[in-house]
Amino acid sequence: MRKIIPHSSITLIIGIVAYLFLGAVQPTDNNPISPAQENTAKKYFITLKDFTQEEVKGIGFSLDKETTVHINAIGGGSKNFWGEDRGKQHSSNDMYAYGWIINADTRELVWEMTMSNTSGKEEDRTCEDDIALKPGSYEVYYSAHGYAKSSGLSFYSNNIDRRSQNKDQGNRFVEKFLGWFDDDYKDMYESFMAKAKDTWGIFLSVSNNESGSVQIFNAPKKKSNIIYAGTGMGDGAYIKKVITVNNDITIAIYALGEGRGKDEVFDYGWITNTKTRERVWEMKQSNTDHAGGASKNIVFNGDVRLPKGIYELNFVTDDSHSRDDWNSAPPYDPFNYGITLIAKNENDKSAITLSDGTNEKKNIIVQLVKARDNDFLQAGFSLKEETQLHIYALGEASNDMRIKVFGQSVYENEKNNLADYGWIINAKTRERVWQMKLQNTEHAGGARKNRLADEFITLPAGNYIVFYHTDDSHAYHDWNDDKPFNPELYGITVMGADENFSLKNVAKFEETQDENVIVQMIKVRDDKHVRQKFTLDKAMKVRVYSIGEGVGNDMADYAWIENVKNGEVVWEMTYRTTSYAGGAKKNRKFDKLIFLEKGEYEVHFQTDDSHAFNDWNDDPPEDRTHWGVTIYKEQ
Repeated sequence: MRKIIPHSSITLIIGIVAYLFLGAVQPTDNNPISPAQENTAKKYFITLKDFTQEEVKGIGFSLDKETTVHINAIGGGSKNFWGEDRGKQHSSNDMYAYGWIINADTRELVWEMTMSNTSGKEEDRTCEDDIALKPGSYEVYYSAHGYAKSSGLSFYSNNIDRRSQNKDQGNRFVEKFLGWFDDDYKDMYESFMAKAKDTWGIFLSVSNNESGSVQIFNAPKKKSNIIYAGTGMGDGAYIKKVITVNNDITIAIYALGEGRGKDEVFDYGWITNTKTRERVWEMKQSNTDHAGGASKNIVFNGDVRLPKGIYELNFVTDDSHSRDDWNSAPPYDPFNYGITLIAKNENDKSAITLSDGTNEKKNIIVQLVKARDNDFLQAGFSLKEETQLHIYALGEASNDMRIKVFGQSVYENEKNNLADYGWIINAKTRERVWQMKLQNTEHAGGARKNRLADEFITLPAGNYIVFYHTDDSHAYHDWNDDKPFNPELYGITVMGADENFSLKNVAKFEETQDENVIVQMIKVRDDKHVRQKFTLDKAMKVRVYSIGEGVGNDMADYAWIENVKNGEVVWEMTYRTTSYAGGAKKNRKFDKLIFLEKGEYEVHFQTDDSHAFNDWNDDPPEDRTHWGVTIYKEQ
């Protein structure tokens, strides 16, 4: 989840009332002594220090008997009274350089360094503690992810991004802004790195008579019967695996990611049944727990039942807060960030095979993607036989409003419609054969309004047109909120889904290819009066398809047909003979058969000075490209 200021988050609250009410954290004047400066006779079996290149370090150790472990640690912390998630503050959030210990088998927290068990100045918080650990395996971690400073009047924090191309980007901006308040801030980055190199760290020791009970191993400890491990994931990652299950089984899923609010998740996974496109499991705020560290860190640790079949595993991360660079405190199990699938036993593990994906990209029929603001995209295709199609469409839900106070939603309003969406019509009948509907979509990662339609449909042989529409905000390359997990595919993709699908049975379709069209005048703009003559060599029924504008039982944009010989109007589009055309209420449609005698005719379409093709003053109709009139031969 990207912060507003790159690699930084700043909260500045000035108010004497807040100061008097909440008070301020007053640092002590203790001068920390590095464990390295203490009695050199003490032997540390684990030493984690020097965080200039790595913001998180970790190592494992096992004990063959109950042992008292002595902890020496120095770090940094600053109490934040105005936390992003007020009321849900976790103690580790207040530490920006600190250590912790987890059980290597259960992955649960055993001990951590907090503001409560440390003392000293903000940048020199010291801790000395003894903990009794039962026989087993443990892992110790230390993180120095950023910097924070507080007083009774203000609080600010800054991410320290060690990647060379980014490490100074946030600092320069904050330096300039906060220089008015703290002249020493300009030296913050250098001071941080000096502390990270020579001062901060964690050091574990045991008594001499217990040193033989300790064994060291690389963290994280690997679980047995792992089916798949996609861990240590960085920014902008996307895992996609096909899982073939030969027997009904239950697997364990252990997944760490990022999320906030009602169900906004940014780094998360899901499993889809490839036959039905139903999500049989998904990582959500509602089924996850806090994973330690920043309140946005989430973890799913549970069982999922998979009947015999073929499934698709996905895990995605957004552009920040990962193993590449934690922009807030990392989770307690940082090296396992991502997803791990675990079988219950060897037999279950042997019943599962994994592959790297399907060949659906080779089966793309139509792809309208990277849709920008105010786009209206379309493409046609022909099917020579009945075909099963896979539709994959990313869009935006509309009218989703939230008001937050101290990070908590106090008002939410969601309406059941879409702002950016796609649909497919039958080119002959102009009827919608598929439409992206909010109730049939899933969350697409990032902001809650990002939606994904992932469906199978079957269409008979015929000609079809795919459409995609966006409104004036939140689209590819111009997001006004967190983008979806797969932004390059924002729009709609139609693929062949059946195993026996062949592109030989598909062709490109252009509307001009319809041999049944007698006259067509469409995409008519404002203030136009277009006309075209046609001749019938015999009396017949014809289909008139016209979309226009009607208000108050009168038509503003409409069609009519005249007999050229006598000037008589033989048909006219009226409000009473039309039906609702979708979009604004004033959009009207005529789609019926009329009878015409043999002879020469002239069809007209006239528009007023507003609300016509490509210049709508209200929502356009569903079939906006046919604003005008088309006359077809009856079939």
